[in-house]
Amino acid sequence: MRRALVPAALLALLPLLCCQPKPALTVPPSVVADAKSAFVIMADLPLFSMEQGALTPRGTLPIGEKLAILGQATRAFQAGKERDFVPVRRDSGSEGWVRADLVISKAILAVVTTDTAAIYEAPHNTAATTSTIPRLSIVAIASETGGMTFIKVTGFDAAAKILLRNVYLRNEGVSSNPDDVQSAILLQLAAASKNLTQQRAFLTSAIKDHPGSLFIPELNAALAALTAPRPAPPTQRATEPAQGLMVTSADGVSVYDAPDEKTGKLLGTLPKGQSVDVLEKTTDSFAIEGNNAPWFRIKEPAGWVFGASLAAPR
Repeated sequence: MRRALVPAALLALLPLLCCQPKPALTVPPSVVADAKSAFVIMADLPLFSMEQGALTPRGTLPIGEKLAILGQATRAFQAGKERDFVPVRRDSGSEGWVRADLVISKAILAVVTTDTAAIYEAPHNTAATTSTIPRLSIVAIASETGGMTFIKVTGFDAAAKILLRNVYLRNEGVSSNPDDVQSAILLQLAAASKNLTQQRAFLTSAIKDHPGSLFIPELNAALAALTAPRPAPPTQRATEPAQGLMVTSADGVSVYDAPDEKTGKLLGTLPKGQSVDVLEKTTDSFAIEGNNAPWFRIKEPAGWVFGASLAAPR
């Protein structure tokens, strides 16, 4: 029986080909937490001080913040439930206690990039659940699954207010790129803020500091919405009761949601001769196109009509 001859050069390479270790996943240090650090995975995570097992609120922490873990978990009561809390230190140097299940160590911080990423119970295709996690959700990837087809993640579903622990997502729908992660966090902070200056600062920082982000279109759209002119609120005007039946005196009589043709929203129009049931009117008269009259609130369709377009029925 003839044996196949293997070239000497190939024989020399076999040990290298067989024994080369699998390349490690390269992840920027800014999105990696080791055993002594952890990421916040819930927006506005409460921070406490603790004395003799009693917790006192000290403020909140933003989602995605990286904390130093200072020691072992301790049991304490919060809102009538006994939970584990760990001592932490922020970059600013301030210290406190946070719920242990809402900060994740040995993890890679990431963000969901697909519109609706399917959640899997196990790392294979047949384990898909009926649940999804939306785009821009911040999750922590278990370090040992980084780079695999299915990655084990922990996150917080803000809508359902539940912790998603040890579930799986497909790798291609998640990014650990710092530009993507940090810009997504800033976009969420802007959406949660009610202060216009703060919103603009978050969005501008995200665009300038993270130009490579996948979410630049969303950031630009959010910033443009802040600078777009906003409609003035409807004018508040004094009114008094006024009951009776009137008819429209012209075609296309406008009905507004407030007694003001400039700030009120146009709800529709009425034809000439339409009977309307009046409920109240403004105490003052107003000038519109040379006509002076009060505004009348009518029952159907519900809204306000300028008095110069109404007349007493014959």
